[in-house]
Amino acid sequence: MAKFLNEKAQASAPFELFVAVIIMAFVVVVGYTMLERVNDEVCLNSVDKEMTKFKTNLEETVSRKSTKQFTFTPQDRCFSSKYTTMKIELERKRDTCAARCSYPSDQCYVMTYYNPNIAEAFRQKCLDLPPLTTFLTDSCPSEGIGEGDAALTSSGYTAIDPTNPADSNRIDKGSYITKNISPAGETYPRICVYYKP
Repeated sequence: MAKFLNEKAQASAPFELFVAVIIMAFVVVVGYTMLERVNDEVCLNSVDKEMTKFKTNLEETVSRKSTKQFTFTPQDRCFSSKYTTMKIELERKRDTCAARCSYPSDQCYVMTYYNPNIAEAFRQKCLDLPPLTTFLTDSCPSEGIGEGDAALTSSGYTAIDPTNPADSNRIDKGSYITKNISPAGETYPRICVYYKP
């Protein structure tokens, strides 16, 4: 009887080992998937925070006729792909503006982030800007942002239009200066956005 039980135990040992290996592999795969998802969430939270910072600085530049200097530094994981899109678009549909900005308007500015390589990597923020805000490039001054500052161009800054698809169709990581150059009494804001990688 003992010999029979011993033979039965030896026969079932490979099967038990096989089941243990399958369970271990499953646990590793699930753990890795969960870790990837957590990393994606951390990354997307970083993008959301940086988009809010960009939005706030741009809105304050327009509303207060001020100059703002800030960095845009979301995590590399979200911006390492050449397929990443980060842009500001002027929407010209009333229903689109109502959906994005929660108020009806014939046109509105929307900041959009998209990365096809990360699950659920799509974010949009409505910019509270007057519809006739103009982003300039050629007529932007190249002097510094304050008293005694060096010229912007010699500091490595370039004037960009964040709404123009020709400017790489994206906002990229780097340093930004937003400057309101509207003359006193001007109804429609004229904004210069300077970028340095």
